[in-house]
Amino acid sequence: MAVLALATLAALPAPRAAGAGDRAERWAGFRIPSTGRAAGGWIGGYRLGGTPVFVITPGRRPNRAGFRPAAATADLRGAKAPSLARTRRAAWILSKYGGHRDAVQAAAVDAAVLHLLGGRTWRLGRPRGSARVRNSGDPGTVRRYARLMLGGSRASAGPYAVRVQPTVADVGGVTAVTVRVTDGHGGPVAGLPVSVTSPDGGTSQPVAGPVEAVTGDDGRALVRLAAPLAGWRTVVAEVGQVPLHWLRVRAAARGRQASVAEGGVRRTLTASARVAVRGPQSLTIAADPNVLVAGSPARVVATVDGDGSRRGATASLHGPFASVAEAHCDGPAVGTASLPVEGDGAYASPAITPSVGGRYLWRVAVDGSDATVPVASCGAPVRVRGRSTVAVSAPATAAPFDVVSTQVSLAGLPFGGPVDVTTSLYGPYDTAGQACTGNHRDVVQRRPGNGTFTSLSFQVEERGWYAWRASVPEGDLWLGSSSTCGAVGSLTQVQ
Repeated sequence: MAVLALATLAALPAPRAAGAGDRAERWAGFRIPSTGRAAGGWIGGYRLGGTPVFVITPGRRPNRAGFRPAAATADLRGAKAPSLARTRRAAWILSKYGGHRDAVQAAAVDAAVLHLLGGRTWRLGRPRGSARVRNSGDPGTVRRYARLMLGGSRASAGPYAVRVQPTVADVGGVTAVTVRVTDGHGGPVAGLPVSVTSPDGGTSQPVAGPVEAVTGDDGRALVRLAAPLAGWRTVVAEVGQVPLHWLRVRAAARGRQASVAEGGVRRTLTASARVAVRGPQSLTIAADPNVLVAGSPARVVATVDGDGSRRGATASLHGPFASVAEAHCDGPAVGTASLPVEGDGAYASPAITPSVGGRYLWRVAVDGSDATVPVASCGAPVRVRGRSTVAVSAPATAAPFDVVSTQVSLAGLPFGGPVDVTTSLYGPYDTAGQACTGNHRDVVQRRPGNGTFTSLSFQVEERGWYAWRASVPEGDLWLGSSSTCGAVGSLTQVQ
């Protein structure tokens, strides 16, 4: 007696259009006593052509004249017509259980349908409804099956819904598609066949799929579609064997004779969704300018090619480094700026001002969009030249034939030297105002970098004023500079 468990077998073929002279014959069920009404003589289903049918007007005369063509309806009209909810429940039972040829199951479908559509006297537990079940070949099982069908219809009857939820995939991966089927009360529906395709599936073929699956106990089926090319794709899910929530009624060709409703008729629901397959976007960056002086603005120009959508980007300047070989973008940045990308094209970043000389690298990161993956690039080297400074601190006085020197202070050299520092001594002059012109003596000292040191010495033989000047030549990462000559601290009077 496990027939009810087989109620999810494939639906019967679509019924053919019938003429008014078509006659029904008994199909599956039990003989019961005749009453002169359509509900007497038989409990179960009939066959009309190749389609199972069940009586829905039990109080009318048996149908001898045939039936009209099938018509779909969710509203059985009339003063005593069943409610929409009861009609949907009957349609669900007929659709789900009315297509299997088994005497007990067909009798249970008949009893449950009349319980919902036939009026009070035909309900289970009422005289006429109880008598029909009692006279069947297996009343206990028929009654139990009918109550199971009624309970299922109460929980599930109504319009079924299909929802397709694809996930965004990266090109070369897979699009995971979850198909969720819910019944007329929002509950999950298990055991329904699902077929998923992608008409614009991103391949050289016009269709990706189909991939077949069956809904599980949670009403979901998960399939995976290959995603070989970037772009937008449509995912289409077809769910078969869905119970109807309306009746397919074959009205009597002659008035006052019984009408029937078809059993075992299912439908296919289709739902679709659009989803992106994310592909790469290209990014090139160039420093503008690529050589500058510390304290000057630096910018980077990023050229982006993706899906043309608006997305965010950031530009950051990393450094300073002593050499190109040491430069990288992994450490902290000296500055970061937002770089809105309105579409594909070239964009200049807001300015970032480095304050120290050295080697720098730009890093630009562009956000992903619905159809592109994020991209980042590190490069576009920048050479920033620091501003070197040099100062002297000379002795204020000296005597003739003394050997004198000056203190030299060196600063502003990024990453040290070596650097050749030239110290010059001008003079003698009669007055201090004449200093820093004419003949001078020079000494050159190689220094490792910033700091203060004592210059090489000079012998002063004549009385008068002497002026000191120190200078640093231009280097790869700094500008050359000279100390102020003739100012306080740079003059020595020999007297």
